[in-house]
Amino acid sequence: MKKHQEHIVCIKSETVKNREHGFVEYELNSADLMLGQRASLEKDDTFRQLLPISVFTHKGKVWAYERTNKGGENRLHNKIAVAVGGHWDLDDLVIKGSIINLHESLKQTMQRELKEEVNLTSNIIKTMELEKKICADDTEVDRHHIAVVYVHELDGEGVNSSEEQLKTVGFVSPTELLSGKYNIEAWARIICEILTKVKNNNFL
Repeated sequence: MKKHQEHIVCIKSETVKNREHGFVEYELNSADLMLGQRASLEKDDTFRQLLPISVFTHKGKVWAYERTNKGGENRLHNKIAVAVGGHWDLDDLVIKGSIINLHESLKQTMQRELKEEVNLTSNIIKTMELEKKICADDTEVDRHHIAVVYVHELDGEGVNSSEEQLKTVGFVSPTELLSGKYNIEAWARIICEILTKVKNNNFL
């Protein structure tokens, strides 16, 4: 069975023109959703592929991992990341009366990706969706994606990668990840910068 279906959900890049510091003020709505072939979208700057992604926190620290050279996206090899998730597949769409249920579709995509990518032994005690969407232009990969970010506060540090291409680093403070000691990817930098602005990360 394919991990990703050939057709995935995307939006027109022109929908999110007003980007700043890797984020964009944009409220996702069903009217903007489109379907496209993943292979074509990876090379087309006129579209942004939609990715619901998850970040795990515990007592002010964020779970991090390294993308090894076993992963399919060689442009991200050996980079430190803090979010897991992936493409919004056609099969993830929840449709009722010929209308896409946006909330349920995003939820279904997020839950599927969590089952595929991580092994959670701690409990999620609270989830928050960041108001802004990640919409960076740092790399070619960034320019083809936009992410809805969910931050999950755990009651412990029980989270590990369930995929061999993701090597667990562990829970690290956002400040330390931004210190220059780690080879972090653009999205990790953006997320950590947001988390450092929160006075008390425990509330997430």
